[in-house]
Amino acid sequence: MIKFEKNNELNIAMKNLINSMVDANDYITAILNYNEDILTPKKEKELKEILKKYNVNFDSLKYDTKILTDNPYFRDIKLNYVDSDTVNYDNINIKKRTLMSMNFHEPMGKYLFHHHPIGYFETDVQMPVLMQGSTVWMSPAISEMESMKDGINKGHGKCLAMGLGIGFLPYSWLLKDEIKEVTVVEFNKDVIDLFENYIRPQFKTDKKLEIIHGDAIEYYNEEFLNKFDYVYVDFWESTDDGLKSLTKLMEKNINLPHVDYWIENSILYDVKYMVAPYLNAIYSGKSVTDFISSIDIDLKELAKKVNRYFKTRNDVIKTEDELLKIIHGKDVLRNILAQ
Repeated sequence: MIKFEKNNELNIAMKNLINSMVDANDYITAILNYNEDILTPKKEKELKEILKKYNVNFDSLKYDTKILTDNPYFRDIKLNYVDSDTVNYDNINIKKRTLMSMNFHEPMGKYLFHHHPIGYFETDVQMPVLMQGSTVWMSPAISEMESMKDGINKGHGKCLAMGLGIGFLPYSWLLKDEIKEVTVVEFNKDVIDLFENYIRPQFKTDKKLEIIHGDAIEYYNEEFLNKFDYVYVDFWESTDDGLKSLTKLMEKNINLPHVDYWIENSILYDVKYMVAPYLNAIYSGKSVTDFISSIDIDLKELAKKVNRYFKTRNDVIKTEDELLKIIHGKDVLRNILAQ
């Protein structure tokens, strides 16, 4: 079992770690009433005061609409052609000065405070969306574009995407000179048919694009993954289902440097928020059994994984740096999910 040396440095570090979690939750609560609301000058002033209070950096809340309109997918692919039994096209008007999340989580500082970049457009934006009934299923939203930038930039040679959606990532890849061909694994046959019938014909590229109808979990094996120069896994909708899906992948104990995962940092923050209070309980001499018993039922299995992992370690943590390397170590967090 992992152990700690009791000292003043770790006393302060543990306190700061837990306080950063509290501050992050307080911050999210404070801005909740502003999100998806039209910011009047008065509300914008109030919001900026909140951002200043929590030291959230921002140059401006205003975003240029060109970040959308200049994007090749947004510009080239017209979703209004889409029409199926389960999915239909709509056009949502995002009114100017409507506050939105512009990306997924962004860490701030060395502890566990984090936030989602927020902002608004100064003009109305017509956002094409695909609907399933009354629910938005998919759209080329700015948060999708921003959160996939790293995966798009790192793509080279032969690329594999796990998860098709509306084809944003494959199209972005195929337009790059350093991309030779793209393969996509998609579980939902209806999604494939919709893509093949309405979206793929609009692609302005003749490069090879192969769509495999199959389960990403089954194709997630070293033999298949090593056929590609770069792999980007993206078959979940958000952090809500992402943790469960990423856990299934990590349980396969495959660690390849050319494989990345959409919004993994956001997903792993849920793990960090379990690791920090767990380690604090050990440091404070509290019962691990009582700690696990106090966890909500939907997160209890994660708490057990955390406990199983740290029971395998026999090192003694003496400094803040050693503590933070555990908290933020991606290999540590992935190994926890693999338990």
